[in-house]
Amino acid sequence: MLEKTVRSAASAVAVLFIALSLLGIVGVWLVERRTTEIALKGFSLVESAVGVINAGAARMDGLIATSRTEVRQASETITAVGGRAEANSAVLNALNERLDASLAPRIGQMQEALAPVRNAVGTIGNAVSLANSLPMVADRAPRLAALDEAFNRLERLSADTTQLRSTLRALAAAPKSQVTAETVAALTGLTQRMDTTLGEVQAGVQGVHADIAAWQLQLDARKSRLLFLFNLLALSMTLMLAWILYSQIVVIRHYRR
Repeated sequence: MLEKTVRSAASAVAVLFIALSLLGIVGVWLVERRTTEIALKGFSLVESAVGVINAGAARMDGLIATSRTEVRQASETITAVGGRAEANSAVLNALNERLDASLAPRIGQMQEALAPVRNAVGTIGNAVSLANSLPMVADRAPRLAALDEAFNRLERLSADTTQLRSTLRALAAAPKSQVTAETVAALTGLTQRMDTTLGEVQAGVQGVHADIAAWQLQLDARKSRLLFLFNLLALSMTLMLAWILYSQIVVIRHYRR
């Protein structure tokens, strides 16, 4: 009776371990699936931010290229007709109206296009800071300071545009005797400074865009490694539980014999 009781108890324990192993195998893959979904959502959030940065950088390139062309054309026009402002007042007034209708609003458009880029870079920076809290992770966050400087330059550019328009208006209305070479040189220098500022803004945005592009390659590689690690861990746990299940089946067959 004692031997029979021991065999029955051992078989019952083996059945319990078999059931737990089966539940464990199912649980492992459920956990793996859930963990993968959470990781993919995190990567998706960052990838959405990268998409916003790419779109904003492309829009900024187009706006800055158009603005630089317009500023250079304005500089050439001022150089050509500035010395004869009284005779070319219509040309200067037309130039002033064009700057007022196109360049000034475009600076506002650049600020609007840059705002979501800055927010997206901030989102990526927060994600990098969170990832750096994990062991063996030491990523460098994108340069948010470069975008802050770009905003400051756009503010200065807006002030320079206002000054350029007011000076052009005064130049077109001034009599010939009051038009000096210094005034024309000041206008030319102002347009050159605006062109330089636009170039600095473009370089800053392109630098951030290049950082994001390089960081995205690292993100894709890390995403692949992380998903592979999840699958590897789930497979290892499955094999271990399968071995436990098999060993308990052997135990049951042994006691039955």
